[in-house]
Amino acid sequence: MADPTELALTPAQATALGGTNDSLIGIPYITESAQYFDKDTSNNAIRNRMADMPNSLRLVKTNTGLGYGVYSGTFQYGPDQITYAGLASGTFTNNTTNYVYLDAAGALVENTTGFPTTPHIPIAQVATGTASAAAVTSKYDFADIIDKRSAAMWQTVGGPGVKILTSQSMLWGDFEDNTPPNDDTGYLDFSTGTIPAGAIVIGWEAVVSTGFTGDTSAIAQVGVSGDLDAWSADTAQSVFAAATVGSASLAAEAYNGAAATPRVTITSDSDFTSVSAGAMVVTIHYMELN
Repeated sequence: MADPTELALTPAQATALGGTNDSLIGIPYITESAQYFDKDTSNNAIRNRMADMPNSLRLVKTNTGLGYGVYSGTFQYGPDQITYAGLASGTFTNNTTNYVYLDAAGALVENTTGFPTTPHIPIAQVATGTASAAAVTSKYDFADIIDKRSAAMWQTVGGPGVKILTSQSMLWGDFEDNTPPNDDTGYLDFSTGTIPAGAIVIGWEAVVSTGFTGDTSAIAQVGVSGDLDAWSADTAQSVFAAATVGSASLAAEAYNGAAATPRVTITSDSDFTSVSAGAMVVTIHYMELN
């Protein structure tokens, strides 16, 4: 991948901007008739001031048709800093509204259905063709680009504030079967990241894509080794069927005095070895105090 080359304004487009206000930065465009300026100088001046805006992950128009590109950049997702390499050339769907975003892994997605409810970085919303302001098929204009990057929550690495820690997808076969007398339970420790010392755990959420079936029930708890429900005030959250479930932390155990590895425990009805399917992603939300 590579950064795109943005399509320059035409003289007619630059002239049309004269005297209007650039809503992105709050600076008016100089009119063509202003003393000592012509339309090209005016255009260059305003573009130079706009260059002070971060280009990171910015979507730009790349040709007179439906072409677009996205600048490279980085974003923070939980403990990970993810780098996106940029898109030099892409093509929008015609005659509709296009939504462009990065998923939590840093993959660029463009669709016509909308931004997802799962973790993502919104980039832009662009109306094209008959849905655009100009209402001309197979085209869109600069004014049709709605920058959505400000809708994302940006965090400084290591700074205080709300964080999230996610495991990789958890499959039923990844869980360790406990030995009697707790053989109805299986557990899995997070393989990446820990909850840091001095953090307050807010709670957890599990997005179950495949229910943990094989036995007649499956209940999830999140905590640490030796305290399986530390972060599960609700210990009856079922992961037996595909669903999104979760729980707040126990108030008395929300404060994390020492760095800890989260442990997810699933309790089946009789023996955990009966469980023969299951997949989910568990996300733990916490706040760092310093």
